[in-house]
Amino acid sequence: MAESMEFQDVLKSMKCCLCQNVLSVPPIIAISEDGKHLKCGRCKNVKKPFNARNFAFENIVKFFSFPCIYEDCNEMIPWKDVERHEDICEKKTISCPIYYECGDIVQVQNLEEHMKQNHRKNMNFGYLTSKLKQHWGEVHFVKSNNQQFLVMIKNYDTPEVYVASLNGINECFTYNLKLSSISKDKYSVSIENEPINKYDDRDHCFSCIDETCDLKHHPHSSVNGNIPVTVNCKKIDLTHIKPLFGDISKIKYTIKIHPKKDFEANNKKMVNENLTVKSQTNNSTVVDLLKKQLQCPICMEYMIGYIYNCEKGHVVCNVCKIQLTECPYCRTKIGESRNFPLENLAEIVPFACRFSEDGCEFTGEYKLLCEHEKSCEYDTFTGLKDLF
Repeated sequence: MAESMEFQDVLKSMKCCLCQNVLSVPPIIAISEDGKHLKCGRCKNVKKPFNARNFAFENIVKFFSFPCIYEDCNEMIPWKDVERHEDICEKKTISCPIYYECGDIVQVQNLEEHMKQNHRKNMNFGYLTSKLKQHWGEVHFVKSNNQQFLVMIKNYDTPEVYVASLNGINECFTYNLKLSSISKDKYSVSIENEPINKYDDRDHCFSCIDETCDLKHHPHSSVNGNIPVTVNCKKIDLTHIKPLFGDISKIKYTIKIHPKKDFEANNKKMVNENLTVKSQTNNSTVVDLLKKQLQCPICMEYMIGYIYNCEKGHVVCNVCKIQLTECPYCRTKIGESRNFPLENLAEIVPFACRFSEDGCEFTGEYKLLCEHEKSCEYDTFTGLKDLF
């Protein structure tokens, strides 16, 4: 149990260089040639010039469970379920999506209360009706069918409508958009059954859309080149609408969100799919699995000390690296890129003395093992030296 806790401590100390969360969501990718900077799967949409997947590390950590990234959640989640759990976690937090000047980090389940206290004018129940303002963008909170949604209206050159579910059940709902005249109610244009997005505060950051975001783990931030946000927006072509209403500033819009006919069945299915099954791996099994993954695929000796990667993510030990210039598996270059996560784990794995077949029963971590083997009584060469 103590060894298992030690492994967990090492794993928790390994963080994504972009979002600073634990490396618990695949793919784990080195984004620097020396292998020091790694990004997790949460940041997979952040594009970097150098990308080398760390398969060796993934093959080890897939047998572990990890803590949820959200502060008030105490769950330990198996590697394969971490991303799914974090998506639906009851303690999930997001940065206030209404005003980027707000800056508050809010639990999704408490967003309604946050709205009441801070942004009441942007709060709506059942439906949303507002004036279509020119050269303007705004975000509204809408609660409908006991579910939470965000509606963004952006009207710079072409009006755009974006609707997203905060509860992750976007597939169960659609929305209707109605444009009508403020002064003449007899004219209206309706667009029905439009799809709803699942809100992702990284990909759908409204500060990114306004090109004011500087967070390095947001794919569309200024740090990452202000890559245009491509969300499922409804663009409204005003070419045929202007003649009906005349002045665009006289148009109001109404958005109503409604469940699909099979809402109950879809919702139940999604809930069942999101149930996390916890798995346990006993400590002896973990150690055996770690040792297996720490065998150099070339010489089959344990990779202790420096561990190197090829450009495709295959690993070799420091002894074989000296003799190789390219990977024997994929023929890509083996440079100076090291697998630091694997090295960190290798330091705490208990290895048997290399003279174990001669009768030595010593087992210890890498540093202790090195010291022991210098004077191991079962070392034939050491014994011969003592004779002279």
